Amino acid sequence: MPTYLERYLNGECVEVWADLVRLGAKVRQKSVLPDMEAVASETMNRARRNLEILIPRLAAVGYRFAAPALERRLEKVNKTLAEPKWNSYVLRQRQLAVERGTAPASILEEPVPEALLIPYREEKGALAAELKRMKTLPPLENPRVFYGPQLQDQEYWEHIGHRGVESIPMSLRAWYKHVGYVSFVGVHDVLNPAANAIADPLVVVSLPDFYKGLCYADPGDEKRVALSDDDLEKAGLPKSTPGVESPLRYQITLPNAAADFKLENEWHATHFVEYLRRAFQWAGFPGWERDPNPPRELISELTEGLLPI
Repeated sequence: MPTYLERYLNGECVEVWADLVRLGAKVRQKSVLPDMEAVASETMNRARRNLEILIPRLAAVGYRFAAPALERRLEKVNKTLAEPKWNSYVLRQRQLAVERGTAPASILEEPVPEALLIPYREEKGALAAELKRMKTLPPLENPRVFYGPQLQDQEYWEHIGHRGVESIPMSLRAWYKHVGYVSFVGVHDVLNPAANAIADPLVVVSLPDFYKGLCYADPGDEKRVALSDDDLEKAGLPKSTPGVESPLRYQITLPNAAADFKLENEWHATHFVEYLRRAFQWAGFPGWERDPNPPRELISELTEGLLPI
């Protein structure tokens, strides 16, 4: 009888992962675990190879990774510096002081002190410098787009264990072991139009951010940790956008000793590996699957030769 890995290598990618998921926590048994780990490693090595192919292809067709979000932030900072205003909390406290008679009405007209604007000026300089650097930085070398496993990852796994979460799905462990962090957030007139949530670009947070999310998770036996923002957040849209419902962040519930896990709140309502599979089918923009007129021709060109996972 062929092993799971042999079946996977023979093209039964979907079927093998379905069988492994059905085993639940039994994938940790000694008779299954080595084969399970081999399949997970092969899957995520293929996923990394697909990213290494897709990201340069996207850059070649003019996809702007990461920069638009920085530009939006720079625009807000510039507006704050051009029209400095007291934040709502401070303004309300001043209004209350005037109402109580403990301060003159003139305090409502006082300008924002220069000292409070210093952090914004520093942020403006840092944003401008980062945007300038990114113009000459290949996207595969841009840590805002992609970076692989890091030397300190083992420390994070130890910290995760110390927080009482011993059981992490095999698929996610393999992702962080072989792939790392990725974000296709950006702008392209066809693939991911600005201020439009349709594309829902692929994002998986870094292991440090995953650990940080675990630290801030609600106390209790179950921990819910975000792996990605939702489609509206990725597009820089407010949660209250009329006509568009926004779920919570795409997340995992721990502990989970299975081969794979449901990526909660993501609209496909499927497991992580299947989500990645669909993401690669759509050139990193799985949201297009819900649109009646997706840019199929361009997506087909971008995904040619990607490895099945």
